[in-house]
Amino acid sequence: MKRIVVNILVMIFGASFCMAQNIREAAEEQRRRDAQKQQILEEQSRRDTQQQQTTDPQRWQEQQQQPQQQNQQQQNQQQQQQQQPQASEELSVTVTAAGTLLRGANLASKFDWLQRRAESHNTYIIEVNANENIAPRTLQYSGAINITVILRGDGTNRTIRLSTNGTMFTVRSDVTFVLDNNITLLGHNGNTGSMIYVNGGTVKMNNGATITGNIISGSNTSGGGVYVNNGTFEMSGGTISGNRANRGGGVFVNRSFTMTGGVISGNSASSGGGVFVSGPFTMRGGTISGNSAGANGGGVYVQQYAGNFTKTGGTITGYNSDQNNGNAVRDGDGIIARRGHAVWYTQNRRKETSAGSNVNLNNSTADNWDQ
Repeated sequence: MKRIVVNILVMIFGASFCMAQNIREAAEEQRRRDAQKQQILEEQSRRDTQQQQTTDPQRWQEQQQQPQQQNQQQQNQQQQQQQQPQASEELSVTVTAAGTLLRGANLASKFDWLQRRAESHNTYIIEVNANENIAPRTLQYSGAINITVILRGDGTNRTIRLSTNGTMFTVRSDVTFVLDNNITLLGHNGNTGSMIYVNGGTVKMNNGATITGNIISGSNTSGGGVYVNNGTFEMSGGTISGNRANRGGGVFVNRSFTMTGGVISGNSASSGGGVFVSGPFTMRGGTISGNSAGANGGGVYVQQYAGNFTKTGGTITGYNSDQNNGNAVRDGDGIIARRGHAVWYTQNRRKETSAGSNVNLNNSTADNWDQ
């Protein structure tokens, strides 16, 4: 009986051993097949890459760059998120001799505070401590008068980017809006409004302020950088550059514009690459250069019977004097003569050459215009 039990145990053990051995051999065979399959796939991928490099090298290079570009975009987004102040940061309000200073929080929170708390005959200084995005804002404080809002960076340049379509800042009556040092207002391509729309109030632009990158779409658009509809624009410094509209790539003037300093350059339009004048424009300083128009007035276009242009200082360059930095009238085929590279008023009152600080111009007189 014992012998029979032993024989049975030996048979069971032997069968188990054989089964385990078969399982190990099957697993090893599967691993070998998987390795061969992976080797074949890698070889095919290598051949495909070689073929693409030979037949379409540009597309192959673009594909290699895509992961790097995606990584860079992710890094940029993370950096912007780190730079963007959070609404939960505490707003600091300090009364100084120069005005009430608003620090901390984000830009939207500061403007919200002003909307609730601004009082007549007061100056408020908004200090921006990071690059930010902002939706269109209207500076209007019903029931209050003589309010001044100063926008400046906190010791280094800060960029405020328009986050949607529209006008970044609309300035209404009884408000003076000052763009001060270390501030850049940045628009975007395909926008529907100017960066600043002066509608009853006053806008002052000082050294260290920049308005740039606003490209307004459409054939009936005006004032890529600043649109002075009803009010006053005073430019003593800063830069308006890289903007575009159908009329007045940099500035459209319907009321009052006084320029005593600063630079208007690199803007473009159909008429008035730098400035389109349909109201009073007085230039006593500053520089208008490097702008372009497709029809008339590379630097300045003065609308007949509506515009009033007086220049007693500053410089307006013209292509005929400066082919590198001169304002110019050009189209897809190149430079167009006799269209007022520097200034256009009429065919008999236009400026093709540069008008330096010692050249006075007035559209109501015939002095110093080119023929």
